[in-house]
Amino acid sequence: MAKNRIFYALTVLACLIFSMAYTGRISFILLMTVLCYPVLAFILAVIQLLCVRADFCDNRVSAPKETLFNIKISVRNNFIFPAVPIELMCGLPDEEIGLFADKRIFVSLPPFGKTELPVRSKHKFRGNYTAEIKRIYVVDPLRIIRVSKKCRNTLSVTVLPRKLELQNLLFRSAVEQSFSQKQLNSADKEDFSHVREYRDGDILQMVHWKLTAKQDDLMIKQFDSISDLRAVILCDYHQSNDTNGMAYADMIIETAIAFVKAALDKGIHSTVDFGDPNTAPQFINDAGTFDAFYELMSVIPPDIETESFCPMIDEIDKSRAAILVMITPEINEDILERARSAAQQVTVFYAYLNIENCPLEYDFSDERFLFLNILGTDENALNNAADKLVENTGEQ
Repeated sequence: MAKNRIFYALTVLACLIFSMAYTGRISFILLMTVLCYPVLAFILAVIQLLCVRADFCDNRVSAPKETLFNIKISVRNNFIFPAVPIELMCGLPDEEIGLFADKRIFVSLPPFGKTELPVRSKHKFRGNYTAEIKRIYVVDPLRIIRVSKKCRNTLSVTVLPRKLELQNLLFRSAVEQSFSQKQLNSADKEDFSHVREYRDGDILQMVHWKLTAKQDDLMIKQFDSISDLRAVILCDYHQSNDTNGMAYADMIIETAIAFVKAALDKGIHSTVDFGDPNTAPQFINDAGTFDAFYELMSVIPPDIETESFCPMIDEIDKSRAAILVMITPEINEDILERARSAAQQVTVFYAYLNIENCPLEYDFSDERFLFLNILGTDENALNNAADKLVENTGEQ
C-alpha cells in the first residue's frame, strides 16, 4: 500500500506540472479527478465497511491436539460494489507453530456476495481457548485508502487430549497378583450384586461356576462399585507449574486417560486423583463416566492448586485397590520409598514422565514395582515405555 501511495503522489505531481504547462480544460479535469479520488474512495470505503459482515460459522469447535482442523469464517458483502479485497485480522491457532497467533485473511466478494472460508488450524496443547475476528479492513481499488472497524466475534475452541493406547501392558496379571483378599472373601460368600459375561482380563476367582455350567458360557460375579474399586491413578499435577508446564500437564492427563481406558477395556474400575482440594477424585466404571472424565480432562487448566504428591500416596486405602498408578515427572527417595511400600500390597506402576530424556540415576530392575520410563511427549512415547517394561519383566 505504501508503494501505491507514493505512485499516487507522483501522479498528482505530474498532473500539477501538466496543468501548469498546459493551461487547458483537460489538464484541469485530470488534476481535479486525481485530487478528488481519495475523498470519493474514502466515502465509498466507509460505506462498504459498514456493509461488510464477518463471523464464525460455528459457536464451538472441538478437535484433538496436534491434528489439523478447519475453522470456518463466513464473510458477506451487502454493498452494490464488489469488495476487492476485504482483510480480516484474526486470532487463530496457527497451522505451523501450533499456537494462537494473529493471522491476516484476504477475501474478495462480488456485489451482495457471501462466502465461507475454511482456515486450517492446529494446536499443540489441550485446553479451552477463544478464537477471535478482531478487525475488518476495506481498501479502495487503487489501494491508497484503508479503513477498518473492530469486530469482536469469538469462537470457543476446545483442544482435546490425545487418547493414547496401552496395548501391550497387561492388566490381567496385575489384577490376579494383587486382587484384595477382602474381595476374594466376599466372592466366596456369594456376596455380589449381579453377574455378567466374561471379558478379557477378568480373574478366574470371580467366575460364577454354577451359572457357567448352566449357560455354557463363562459368567463373572460383579460387585457393587464400593467394593469393586480396583485401580487408583495418582497424578503429580503440581509439577505442571514448572518449566515445560503445559507439556507436563498434557502428558500427565493423557497418561492417566490411557491407563483408565486400558483398565476399563479389561473391566477394571478406576479412580483418578489430581490432589486438587476443590475437585473430587474421578471414578470411572463405564463408558458414560469415561466420557465425562475425558471431557473434564479437556479443559482442566495446568495451574490448579494441588497438594504434594507423597501425602496423596499415603492417603490411599490399599485394601480396596489392586493397581496403583503413580504418574509423576519426578524421581526422589520419598516417592521411591512409598512405591516400594505400596508394591508389597498392590501392583504399582511408576509412570515417570521423562520429557527431557534425562539419564536415570536409579536401577529399577530389582524393584517390585513396574517402572515406565516415558521419554518425550510424542504419541509413541507411552507405548514405547510399556513395550520396554513388558520386555524387561518377561511378559508376553
